[in-house]
Amino acid sequence: MQAEKTLNPHTIEDADNKVPSYSWYALGVLTLVYTLNFLDRSLIYILFTPIKREMALTDLQLALLGSTSFVIFYTLLGIPFGRLADRVNRKRMIAAGLAIWSLFSGLTGFADGFWEIFACRVMVGVGEATLGPAALSLLSDYFPLRLR
Repeated sequence: MQAEKTLNPHTIEDADNKVPSYSWYALGVLTLVYTLNFLDRSLIYILFTPIKREMALTDLQLALLGSTSFVIFYTLLGIPFGRLADRVNRKRMIAAGLAIWSLFSGLTGFADGFWEIFACRVMVGVGEATLGPAALSLLSDYFPLRLR
């Protein structure tokens, strides 16, 4: 009589040397979205001088726009969005986050003062906070353990 074998998901993954082409496509798309995410959050630093001059902002206000408004919400929402990514459709979560940060990045250009820009930057941080947890969770499903 043959002994019963226990299936280990890691050995099953490692035995399969092929990664579906869709996995590589997803990696490419998520890399592009991450690049846009980074560019979007960094763009305000390039525009500091004209923003400061046009809106007569102080250095403290610029610092708040560049870091605090974005970073606090981006970091605080990472864990709750990670939990959410385990419960909802991750592709839709990424799409919603992309829509939110794109909308508020665009609205930043129409802002008339410090508080409007601050509010837009907060929402950019909220939108961008969805990407990390959802994208990493997706990629862990698309690639076997040996390639992560």
